[in-house]
Amino acid sequence: MNQRKSYKREMWLEVAGESVRVLISASARKTMRLQITEEGEVDVRVPFHCNQGDVLAFVNANHSWLKERRDIACERLQQREGKVMILGKERVITPSALESFLVTDQLVWVPEGWDTAKVDKAVDRWLRAEGRLVFEQLIDQWWPFFSNFNVRRPTLRIKKMRTRWGSLSTRGYINLNLALMQLPLDLIELVVVHELCHLKHFDHGPGFRRLMTECLPDWQQRDKQLNHLSQNVL
Repeated sequence: MNQRKSYKREMWLEVAGESVRVLISASARKTMRLQITEEGEVDVRVPFHCNQGDVLAFVNANHSWLKERRDIACERLQQREGKVMILGKERVITPSALESFLVTDQLVWVPEGWDTAKVDKAVDRWLRAEGRLVFEQLIDQWWPFFSNFNVRRPTLRIKKMRTRWGSLSTRGYINLNLALMQLPLDLIELVVVHELCHLKHFDHGPGFRRLMTECLPDWQQRDKQLNHLSQNVL
């Protein structure tokens, strides 16, 4: 029997007088889901059987929520322009006579003449490389404790995720959101320990909470800070 493959399409929709791109992803899911990307585009996840009329009806039914969330996304883009947050500290993107990309404690130096797309690409590449060092260092730091549970060390994967900071795969991967690199180190540590705790407890029940407390006695306070920052980062 032939299985249907996932596919992506796009269409344009009028939102508050502005033409907005709508990205439609169809897969073997049962419900429709609506999200706003970091760029303010509409991302709709739908089951295979949905047609364009179904998608339009779903988006229009959520028009108020859509406008509100898109306004927030656009505001974030404006606030972020010319700046980048790295490990909880804001760096200003500054043109330089140098021909190379350089990140210092206070500034991000970029060659004069680089457009926004080129700067964003360079920042993303630097964050991925630096993020791998930071994330692996934290896993190294905590692995002696978790190795006592006779579990296999997960392989790190850095991803862009819109709704979560991290996840642990049953296939042996610890997936960490690149956006974590915007946060202070103690909150990154919280997420890393959280995912490593799932090696022993794959839910968030009493056993998981006890293990989190054993590792990080202040994890609940950190979790509150993380939830607060999630509104502006995720």
